[in-house]
Amino acid sequence: MRFKWHLISFGLLAGTGLFIFEQNKSLSFQVLPHEHSDFIAIDGQDSEPFWQNIKWRTINTYGGANFNNGYTPVQIKIASNEVESYFLFRWQDETKSLTHLPLVKLNQQWQVKQQGFHTFNETRYYEDKFAVLLSQSCDHGGDGTAHLGKSPIKGKPANGHGKGYHGALDGRVRDLWHWKALRTNDMVQMDDNVIAAPRSAKSGDRRYTAGYFADGKESGAYVMNWLWYGKSKVIPKRLPLPEYQHMYRADNQHIEQAVLPWFSSTPYKPLLDTYPEGTLLSSVLYRSNCFEGDRGDVTAKGHWQDGYWTLEVARRNKKGSEYDVALEQGVCLWVAAFDHAQIAHTRHQRPLKLDYSALSQKGKL
Repeated sequence: MRFKWHLISFGLLAGTGLFIFEQNKSLSFQVLPHEHSDFIAIDGQDSEPFWQNIKWRTINTYGGANFNNGYTPVQIKIASNEVESYFLFRWQDETKSLTHLPLVKLNQQWQVKQQGFHTFNETRYYEDKFAVLLSQSCDHGGDGTAHLGKSPIKGKPANGHGKGYHGALDGRVRDLWHWKALRTNDMVQMDDNVIAAPRSAKSGDRRYTAGYFADGKESGAYVMNWLWYGKSKVIPKRLPLPEYQHMYRADNQHIEQAVLPWFSSTPYKPLLDTYPEGTLLSSVLYRSNCFEGDRGDVTAKGHWQDGYWTLEVARRNKKGSEYDVALEQGVCLWVAAFDHAQIAHTRHQRPLKLDYSALSQKGKL
């Protein structure tokens, strides 16, 4: 009987431990009701009285390149009405970084200024970024989507940086919103992406991204301003029109923080390439000023001041796309901050489990 009682006791303790683990693997986050008539301007400012009357909730994130000891706390506010949800994120970043792999003229040819991009791990010439992951479940490791190491997914190519891949091996999609301080901020959008089942590798692709890729779009976007990438040499796709060439000088460091609009440029021709040594040229070529279609579903604007980014975000609660997760009761959320780093972002284990019950009580849902 004593042995049997020990088994029963162990079972009770194990069950209690499992219950505690399940309870503690997510943090409940109350989504506050918002009147549809109470206007919120998506401008990266929290000046509206509505935001001012809500307290911040802080989650600690770790492991990001360039942050102090890899750490930055992320403050969060979330509200919703019957149509859409609003998010306010704030995180510490001592430097406002808008540089994205600029081109430089050296030895009469163009090169990409990089310190890690060759292995897809740039940590110097890159813009600040912020990412939001949404899933209908709340498991550890970004709901099972983080696969660490050089060859973490059986049968898929190894990666050059050794950090791992994102992919949903269970076949379910997770929503991933990706804000980029140079490439998407002037679009007033986040790049609406997805983490899904790892794709097959394609011959000729320089970078394999497993299950991480962009939602579909009807038009718009940016492209890199080179025909193909080489570590020591690239040929630009386009050059500035003659009336804009005066901006591109060796002493104009501001061009590192700029994009090249399609309609302010012309196709590259060697005869037009009369730029002197040391000239800087933007590597980001805007084909339009916003994404059209599924990839442009998330409205967002960031503002940097006094060592902090504030990012204001809005998205409709219900989306018809197979790549979007509905904003509703029980959805889990993770965040990640990038300090002029391509992939080396901060992270946290326990997600925020969104509680929309206050809206139901007010008849908002």
